[in-house]
Amino acid sequence: MSENPTKQGRKRPWVRFKREYSGVSVHLDWYHNDRGQQVLAVEDDASRRVFDMIETDTSSASRAVELLDSVGEEFDSPVPILEVITDHGSEFVNPRREDRPDCDHEFEGYLFDNDIEHTLCKVGRPQSNGKIERFFQTYEKHRWRFGTLDEFLTFYNEERPHMSLDWENLETPAEAFERLVPSPAAGGGDLLATEVTVDG
Repeated sequence: MSENPTKQGRKRPWVRFKREYSGVSVHLDWYHNDRGQQVLAVEDDASRRVFDMIETDTSSASRAVELLDSVGEEFDSPVPILEVITDHGSEFVNPRREDRPDCDHEFEGYLFDNDIEHTLCKVGRPQSNGKIERFFQTYEKHRWRFGTLDEFLTFYNEERPHMSLDWENLETPAEAFERLVPSPAAGGGDLLATEVTVDG
C-alpha cells in the first residue's frame, strides 16, 4: 500500500527562535578544532555577535566561568546577561545530579550566585544549540586566514554579513547588536521575550 501522497509531499516548516533583545541571552559551547585545541565561545542569541572566545589546551568549568565573567564586565550593553544556554557537558553541569542547580559545581554555582538563568539544550538535540554550532563551522572555515583570534573576531562581527540577520542590508552581528540593544523603556518589560519566525 502506497504512502498517503499528501503526507509524503508535506514539508515541515522551519521554526526559528531568538531573543528580541541583544545582550540578555548568550550561548556557550566548547569545540575541538582541527589543530587539537579546545575552543570556547560566547555568542549573543539575538544578534549572533561573538563577545569573546579562547583557544586552549583543555576545557574546564573554571575557564568557562573566567570567560563569561570577563564578557559580563566588558561588553557594552545597558542590561546584564540574564540567560546562558549550554549543553549538558561536564564543564557546564554536574552530570551525576538531576536537580539543578548544583551550587557545588563551579559553573552552575557562578550562574546561581549571579542570578543568571541556565537553559540546557535537550539531550540528543544538538540543533537546540545550533547557533553556536553554526558559528564554529564558520570559525573552522576562516580562522586559518587570521594571525590572531582578535583579527578573526573583527572579521566575523564587523565585516562579514550574517545570513540570519538583515541580509538585504548586509547586516553584520555588530550592527545587529546595536540595533537590538534594549531601550530604557524595555527595562520594565520581558527582556527575555522570544521572537518566533516560521519559514515554509
